[in-house]
Amino acid sequence: MGSLVITRVRYSGNKYFYDSPVLTPGINIIVGDNGSGKSTFTYFIEYAFGGKVKPFTGDDGGGRYSLILEDSNNYVLVDFSINGVGYSIKRFIDTQEIFVDEASGTRALAVSRQSAPYIFSDWLLEKLNIPVFELNMGATHWYFNFTDLFRLLNYDQNTETRKIFKAPVAENFVADSTVIRKSIFEILLGMSSAEYFKKLDEAKAALKKRDDAKALLDNFIAHNDIDYVDNDVLANKKEDLEHLLENLESERNSYLKRNSTVDDKIGELSEIQENLLNLELEASKDRIDIVNLSSERSRVNRLHDGLLQEISQIEKIIFTHDKLDLFSMEICPFCMTDKKHIEKGFCICGSKFQDDDYEKFVYDSSEYKDILSHKKKSISAITLAKETYDEDIDKLDKKIAKNTELITEFTARLKNVISTAEFAGNSTVVDELNDRIINIREELFDVVNSLKVSVIEQRLKDDYLEKNKIFGFAQGSFNKAKIEFENNNRDTITAFNEVYSQLLAASSYKSKKAEIDEDYMPFIDEGEYKANSSEVPKRLMYYFTILSLSLKLDSVKHPRFLLIDTPEDSGIDTDHLNQNLELLDMAIDLAKDEKGFVKDYQVILTTGYGRLPAQYEKYVVEKFMEKEGNFILKPKTQDIS
Repeated sequence: MGSLVITRVRYSGNKYFYDSPVLTPGINIIVGDNGSGKSTFTYFIEYAFGGKVKPFTGDDGGGRYSLILEDSNNYVLVDFSINGVGYSIKRFIDTQEIFVDEASGTRALAVSRQSAPYIFSDWLLEKLNIPVFELNMGATHWYFNFTDLFRLLNYDQNTETRKIFKAPVAENFVADSTVIRKSIFEILLGMSSAEYFKKLDEAKAALKKRDDAKALLDNFIAHNDIDYVDNDVLANKKEDLEHLLENLESERNSYLKRNSTVDDKIGELSEIQENLLNLELEASKDRIDIVNLSSERSRVNRLHDGLLQEISQIEKIIFTHDKLDLFSMEICPFCMTDKKHIEKGFCICGSKFQDDDYEKFVYDSSEYKDILSHKKKSISAITLAKETYDEDIDKLDKKIAKNTELITEFTARLKNVISTAEFAGNSTVVDELNDRIINIREELFDVVNSLKVSVIEQRLKDDYLEKNKIFGFAQGSFNKAKIEFENNNRDTITAFNEVYSQLLAASSYKSKKAEIDEDYMPFIDEGEYKANSSEVPKRLMYYFTILSLSLKLDSVKHPRFLLIDTPEDSGIDTDHLNQNLELLDMAIDLAKDEKGFVKDYQVILTTGYGRLPAQYEKYVVEKFMEKEGNFILKPKTQDIS
């Protein structure tokens, strides 16, 4: 399993910026007034990791974050580590592409699976050692992305507390169905779900292939009257008949030649020779055209490769440009100090210039994105040109092949005309030979047909036996995975219930017995009614329990990371909220080994002033305050000359 730790969160635009302090493993707390930016901090993290944040898009029902939507050239940049290996991700606002910076270089990955076969989520899950899990639900095919699993990593304030799971990105009955939620829980808890369903799908696919092979074999036998004859016997008989036919044809041809005289075929010979000459000339011209087209295609290929390199360089520039700030138009490119008191209309060298004379060779990130888009459009046009060259060459190849067939045909006709003679022998002998040849050919046709049918039947039998064997292996693997799935589930659920029951009993809920049902939803005190404020500890302890198990059990795939945004809704009072938050320590303690060691983890919590246990003050890393004008987004100062 992988361990995810966020180390820094940044936002940058032409109008506003934010740069977080360094975040560390363990507990990190951000406090602030309502509206000062606590939730925005969590939005930045969710958006950078591929999530859909409605305030950043202006979608109906999600509010509209005007400061961000009206900013330009703006993006979120997050530094993080997985198992101690550092990475950076950068995502521009209102885009479906994430730039990933790692040791091997920088590359752009799509957010949506509809845009590319390999997306950012695949890359991230691969680093976290979580398989890209597919689920088939009748006509619906579901790929689980990191944003799905994030529903149990992020305790947000926008989701109704009683629902436990964070609301899904895709708002439809499938995305929030019981089977999807159960699968998310099973994947994160390492309950062999991915392996189980993978083996189940493999067994189903193998069964279908076996049944299809059996149906093909049965259908073939039903439509062919097959008398079993060994293929070797049929092959030997075919060879004997072919040899006999060859001898008879040779005998007939010899007899015809001995009793023939040469006829005048000069006119026909001349016509055939002229056709052959024209075809040879045309084929020669086509071969020259292929050489020329191949040369042009090679040139376009070199141009295509060059553009790919340029695109790769621009992707790296997009990621590093704003971080390094080497080309700011407010910084002197020579002494690297602020350019002050430069009169409008004058260059840095002091020369006066007109707008028409001015050329700009330094761009900001959004302009580089436009250049990247232009380059990608260019490479699409070049790809089309490559395909056109390929099509032209393919057409010429087919034309040459057709002409070659015609050349062969005319050559045969030429030989036939030359050998044509006026017959002067006994026609009865020739007729007898022709009859025997016809009979042998008919018998040979039957033998060849029987051999083909026999070969096809044997191939279908072999295919069925092979697929039946594969199904046997697949079914055996599935049965083994099913046993492991059920055993592991039982042990993991037992461990979950033990921790969850302890935490909820110590919380403001004061439960007597807590466990999860077959849908992995809390079932507490036999379903006895509790006030709305009790929904906070019920949900919060659920998340604490998963974190605790991820620290305790190696089988759990949860990346030991929690993002908790202002758990103050449902009317819970401060004392009860603090009582519940303190249980994070208990959840961590329950995961310690015999030597008191606990694995690395990270919890990022946002909350209001005075809504925090006193002993947690030491974990505060960032403060926002409305009355001091200290909001998360800070305006950029710009010199006006």
